[in-house]
Amino acid sequence: MISALKTFALGVVTLEDPPRSVEGSDPQSIRANRRPSAVTRLFLALVFGMFVLHTRAGAQQPGPTLPVSPLSTFAPSEAAPTTALKPVMSSDVNVLPGLPQPPDQPASLYTPSTPTFTCDALPGPYFDCDPRVDPPVLPQPGWLFDVEVGVLLPHVMNDMHDAVKVNGVTSRVQLPGGTLDWTGAPRVELGYRLPEGFGEIALAYRFLGAQGTGTASGPFAAPDAPGSLLTRLDIQTADLDYASNELSICTWWMKWRLGLRGADVYFDSQVTEPFAVAEAGSGVSERRDTNNFWGIGPHGSLEIERRLTDWGLMAIGRLEGSILLGRVDQGFFETSTTRGGGGQFLTGQTLESNAMAVPELEGNIGLGWRPPSCPAFRLFAGYEYEHWWDVAHMPDTGSVGEIYTQGVLLRADFNY
Repeated sequence: MISALKTFALGVVTLEDPPRSVEGSDPQSIRANRRPSAVTRLFLALVFGMFVLHTRAGAQQPGPTLPVSPLSTFAPSEAAPTTALKPVMSSDVNVLPGLPQPPDQPASLYTPSTPTFTCDALPGPYFDCDPRVDPPVLPQPGWLFDVEVGVLLPHVMNDMHDAVKVNGVTSRVQLPGGTLDWTGAPRVELGYRLPEGFGEIALAYRFLGAQGTGTASGPFAAPDAPGSLLTRLDIQTADLDYASNELSICTWWMKWRLGLRGADVYFDSQVTEPFAVAEAGSGVSERRDTNNFWGIGPHGSLEIERRLTDWGLMAIGRLEGSILLGRVDQGFFETSTTRGGGGQFLTGQTLESNAMAVPELEGNIGLGWRPPSCPAFRLFAGYEYEHWWDVAHMPDTGSVGEIYTQGVLLRADFNY
């Protein structure tokens, strides 16, 4: 700043007006007229310099005190305190003093929150026998096992039909259902009953197989001569149920169950004519039809028991049913009396398939006995009936078929 001021003053002093030619003037008069102008300029330069110096000095005076960092109060040679200063957190400043200030939970993401409530430890196992919900008159918690055998006489109502082409000839196949023999249908069930009235889980499997023979005739079964008829039946079911015992009024008690049932039902019929008669007639010696249904669906049952005597005799009845969603597959086959190129008899077949819902219902009623010395054991003997609808229904061809069985049911169960 000082150097700039000097430069400005020097320039003011040295600047002079250019020499002008004054007529009638000598050099001394010109020099006398020029001297007052230089003095005036020097005075103005001094006044301007003093003003600039006064302004610079006023700028260096201390102004209003401003907040400074705490560390700036220490001289460069002095060491700053070693204790770290606590930073000012935004949570320490109440920016909205007029509003409620709920506490932060948690105060930091790294701080575990304090639970608002606590639970006492269980005094014992969750499932425990309680006589108030597991009275002695009902079956007690634990494993349960059931074995039953039905001595049954099954029947197949076969009204299936379709057209089959063999050796260039198309004919209709419609075979009757033969009379089936008496058969045994075993059923095994295994489950576990939970304490405190939580019910039970049970898995059961049942199998029925039967066959019968007879004689068939007719234009669509044996058009040339009466032929031998063979009919077979196979039913397999598997149940997965949840069940519960209920104590009813007086001397009645009941047991209900809900779950799923899967089933596979198969039957077929076959008619065979004498070969010589068939060769001279229609040219077809054997006709056969098959039907297979498989499905799965809801299953339920209700069993009622009434005590009749103090020594354990009781009346028992059970009704159960299911609706199975699945598929029906049918086949119709013919065997010609004419041999083909490989020496084998020519054959023809027609296959059909359709989705179907099959209802099923069964029930039994009879007498049971539970020994007073061993109430967990029970025997039963009675009558059983079972019916399967639409098990061979094919809407496209009009084929229908049903199955029903009836007979004697014998059952023994433990902790039931």
